[in-house]
Amino acid sequence: MKYLPIVAIVTLLNAQSYNSIIKHISKTPAMKSAKLAQEALNELSLSAEGKNMPRVDISIEGAWLKDTPKMILHTGYGASNPLPMGTTRQFRGELKLSYPLFTGYAITAQIQKSRLEAQKARLKVLDLKRNLILQATQMYGAIEAIEATISALLEAKRATILALKKAKGFYKNGLIPLSDLYNIKAKLYDIDSAISQAKSQKKQLLNQLSYISGMKISKIDNSISIKIPKSSKIVKQNAHRYRSDINALKTLLSIKDTEISLAKSRYYPTVGVVASLKRHGDTLSLNGDGFRNPDESFVGVNISYNIFNGGSDKHNLEAVRYQKLSAYQSYIDYLHRVDTEIDNAFIALRALHSKLKSAYMQVKSQKEYYRLTKGRFDNQLSSADELSRSIADLANAKANLYRIKSQIEVQR
Repeated sequence: MKYLPIVAIVTLLNAQSYNSIIKHISKTPAMKSAKLAQEALNELSLSAEGKNMPRVDISIEGAWLKDTPKMILHTGYGASNPLPMGTTRQFRGELKLSYPLFTGYAITAQIQKSRLEAQKARLKVLDLKRNLILQATQMYGAIEAIEATISALLEAKRATILALKKAKGFYKNGLIPLSDLYNIKAKLYDIDSAISQAKSQKKQLLNQLSYISGMKISKIDNSISIKIPKSSKIVKQNAHRYRSDINALKTLLSIKDTEISLAKSRYYPTVGVVASLKRHGDTLSLNGDGFRNPDESFVGVNISYNIFNGGSDKHNLEAVRYQKLSAYQSYIDYLHRVDTEIDNAFIALRALHSKLKSAYMQVKSQKEYYRLTKGRFDNQLSSADELSRSIADLANAKANLYRIKSQIEVQR
């Protein structure tokens, strides 16, 4: 017996609180996977920004011709003998700088779109965490409720054991029939079965909570301590402003704006410049081949403008505009759905508080009925069946009370 307090302390230390479970969700494989996907999009965003920078390429190539390049002069008096114009071995080296001066704002829009895609990925990570927290909260509340049910059943078991001892004494003195004794024993077996089933459900819930939170949980500690929201209006305002799923939809609208800009860029010309340091020769020294100037460096400009492509650009722009309108209507619909869920959540919370008052009265009533029935049974004024039912009804009333309390915590 002297070791029991130590066991109790160790068990308490191993118990996980609601806050510790919620904090650990960020370390789960699901969250890590989402964060890595977010990092990938961050890198793609940085990659897109590189398109707005000058591009520098260096290259060297070598060619070994089958025949020596030759030229034949035609002077009107007949063809001359072929004259060599190069060597069979040619090397070229080039250092080229190119830069898009103007692309109809396409590059700018593409960079902005990549940034928004990265932001959307970050919001998806937050929304995944929000949903995992909701699931963990429901699991935590369900475990609290099942623990309270087990506690109520254990009380019922203790009461039934006492009733069984009393009934055995009555039976030995011939005051009750054997059927009453069997009735109480049967009720004890029923309670043991209910306890076993409840413990099994608790283990399953703990396993589910362990999976969601990413940590091994064998016992929970403390209740969910969250303040009751003041009004649905405040909750809606905070949801519209802070909820990651809503902000993800807002970001999607911004992405559609960049896609419209990209579609409009097709209506503008593109202008680019290029500068090249280029040399050639018949050796890697690139000092020429004795026939041509070894320096082939140049500066150039390119202007491109599409005059007609069958109306493709026009229809593409209209399609993106319709996508933006569709996304906006989806966003408005989602806001209405969230508002409805919040209103219904407050209605459910009020209903649970009403049920809580009823549950308190039910427990009070069943306690009094159990005391009355137990007293009558002790005085041979009621049957063992009535006593067993009163014990079971009291256990069910207590379990229902604890279940409603847990539901209120989860609903908050």
